[in-house]
Amino acid sequence: MSARWKASRARRWLQGCAHVGESPVITGRPSVHGEEGQLRIGDRFRLASIPVPSHLVAGPGAILDIGDDVAIGCGAAISAHERVQIGSGTRIGPYVIIMDSNFHGSPGDQSLHHDCRPVRIGAGCRIGSRVTITRGATIGDGAEILAGSVVSTAIPPGVCAAGASARIIGKAGDLQARWESPAAALPAMLMASLGLESPPNLDATVIPDHLRSGGGMEELGQSLKDQFGIAPDPAAIREARTFADIAAVIREVRPRSI
Repeated sequence: MSARWKASRARRWLQGCAHVGESPVITGRPSVHGEEGQLRIGDRFRLASIPVPSHLVAGPGAILDIGDDVAIGCGAAISAHERVQIGSGTRIGPYVIIMDSNFHGSPGDQSLHHDCRPVRIGAGCRIGSRVTITRGATIGDGAEILAGSVVSTAIPPGVCAAGASARIIGKAGDLQARWESPAAALPAMLMASLGLESPPNLDATVIPDHLRSGGGMEELGQSLKDQFGIAPDPAAIREARTFADIAAVIREVRPRSI
């Protein structure tokens, strides 16, 4: 499959955009709506929609502005009803939600415009899987947001932030911060991975049977890899009975350099 064919295919999916840069690549079948607003995409854009489609929406009069060398994972939902800006070189993980409004709706729904605040994500950021970024949030250049976090305020440049109400836990790219602040990072990740209503306490709380018997534990293993850069023994994850057991598994495979 030639690069020219890939770019041609991607442009068919992005034909409603106001601008598409060089060499876009799209896998799967995304949902892209930019005809009534301005959806601008820079060079070397990457958008995954396998196994779950991603959604890009620029509503009437809105701007969704994506810089160069941006990659977005599958199952992402990015919706602009006023303005969403994503800086060049930013990587966005799977199942991320970015909205400048409090509402989901169709691109032509005018009721979405009454309570919007722009969202800005800087250049060179790393946004982990299942992160939610809400209206009015700003993320500075080079910042890192760990998996399962919720960002609703301003995150400074170059920091690592985590949690259900994201707060700074260290410098971007610093694994030490992730290990020294498990209370900030791990509960939010467990909540997102296992579909919990709130972050669990890292005590002896028993993992509900319906989570252990379903596919939640397998997804948890993938989230551990995404967030901590580790791949624990799948059997150890499946056999965990409490959230304390999961924390112990993480400590056992902690990188030696930390």
